[in-house]
Order: sequence, then structure tokens, then C-alpha cells
Amino acid sequence: MADASAPSPQDLFKLWQNGDTSAGQKMAQRFTDWYYAVTAVQLGEVAGRSPLERACGTFAQGITTITRSSELVDWAHGIVAREVRQAGGRGPGGDYPNALTGGRSPTELLERARGSLTSTQTELLAATFDAKVPLSDLIALSESHGGWPLSILEARYVLKRALRDGDGVNFAVVPESPDLDRAPMPLYEAARMSSGDEEAFFEKWLLTDLDLCRDVAEFAAFSHALRAGAFKVAPAAPAAAPEATSAPAPTPSSSTPSELRRLSAEEVRETPEKTPMRLVLWSAVGVVLVLLVIVAFLFGYFE
Repeated sequence: MADASAPSPQDLFKLWQNGDTSAGQKMAQRFTDWYYAVTAVQLGEVAGRSPLERACGTFAQGITTITRSSELVDWAHGIVAREVRQAGGRGPGGDYPNALTGGRSPTELLERARGSLTSTQTELLAATFDAKVPLSDLIALSESHGGWPLSILEARYVLKRALRDGDGVNFAVVPESPDLDRAPMPLYEAARMSSGDEEAFFEKWLLTDLDLCRDVAEFAAFSHALRAGAFKVAPAAPAAAPEATSAPAPTPSSSTPSELRRLSAEEVRETPEKTPMRLVLWSAVGVVLVLLVIVAFLFGYFE
């Protein structure tokens, strides 16, 4: 839950307007931490560094133009949203070591922590961070394993505890039981929000909840690794195709072309006593068609 004793950004803004320099410093730190969380999740820590610095600079230069506290959050969010757009928008994920991981690969850390999760929890997180899994399938999977979307949040916290306890990742926010109010968090990290407006609403909420903001910021490197496929199950290798058996070579006729007698015109004519030529032709056509089907099947099988 949010710290009820912490002053809101609007309260800090009002105090700063009235000459409280300490409140102004706290306000600046609050917005810097918030900008870091948003840019780290959207762009990654390295790619987000310059947008973060520019957002903080724009905030510092423009804060004196804001006269009403009710305008503060929307104005400040517009700054970081613009920087993210100009940087190309949310990235596809990747393996980005940082100070929190001790320079270690987040993907490798996740692979070790995976052993502490149940197969269901791993499946839930893999599906959540895989954009190819339809949202309807993710909801159905979540409902069958504890409820949508709380079961995903619970699996995320089990993962954070495993990373903390198994590899010493120094997370500041690892609650023992998930808070239903924060259930949208992994959906935001996985780019699963239903619209840009919903995502913007969640980002503004981060500014008002210090623990939620810290939670998102410190897990950013791992959310990128999960989006890049850290928990995806590798597709099974295709079964080896059976070797085609070659048909036995036809036995050549003992007669050579020079020995074949030319038929007379009378012998070529159809007569009731001989096999009709139409039947012979249709039989030949049938054989050719069967061969073509077999060849087509073999080509399709081995492609």
C-alpha cells in the first residue's frame, strides 16, 4: 500500500510555492524517481538514460510556469511521454545488466530463479510477457490458476523473492502477500494494457504511490528479459523425416528398338476382339496422375 504519511506531489508543490526549499527538493526527487521508472520500463536503463535526463531538465525549466497544483501531474507526464515517443516508444525487451543485478545477466538470473517457481507460475509469467499469446488466452489461464489477474501478480512476487533469496538481488519491495490493488502492475510491465490511456493512467498512479514506483523501477531489467523470452518454452525440434525408399529400377526389355516390329495400319485399328485403345490410354493417364500425387506428397513432406 502507499505510504499514507508521505505528502502527495501536489502538497509538495504547494509547499515549494510558499518558499519551502526542502519540499522543493523532495518534489524534484519524487519526479526524478518517477521518470526513471517510466523510462526504464519503456526503453531500458541504457536507452532511457538520455530521455530521462532531458525529461528532468524540461521539468526543472518549466515547473515555474505551473501555477495550479491540479495541472502538475498531467503536465509532468506529458514531458516523459513525449521523450518516450521521440525515442521510438516501448522497446521489445532484452538482456540489460545494471547495478541492481551486480552486472550479471538478468536472463541468467531468471533462469536460476525459475527452479523456485511452480510450473504453473512459470507458465503464467511466460504467457504474460509473450505478446503472441492472446489476452483472452492469458485471462483464461489466469482464471484457472487462482484468478485474473491476481495469480500473475502473485507469481511475479514469488519470482522476486527467488531472485532476492537465491542470488542476492537487493530488491526494496517484496511483499509476502500480493495487494489486489496492484494487480495491473505486471500487465503494464508486459505492455498488456488495453490502451494508451490506460497505460498513461497507470503511469500517473506510479507518481502517487512510492512503493509501487520503486517496485516497477527495480524490476525493470527483469521485465525486459521476460519480454525478450527468458521464460518461453523452446519449441520442440521437428521429428526427422523418414528416408524415402527408392523404387526398384525397372527391368529393361530384352527386345531392342531395332527388334520391335512396326505395326500395320490394320493392327492399329480398334477391333472388338482386342483391348480398346481408350482403355489403355486412360490406364496410362491414371498411372501418371498417381505418380504426380506421390511426387507432390514427397516434395511437401521434405520441405
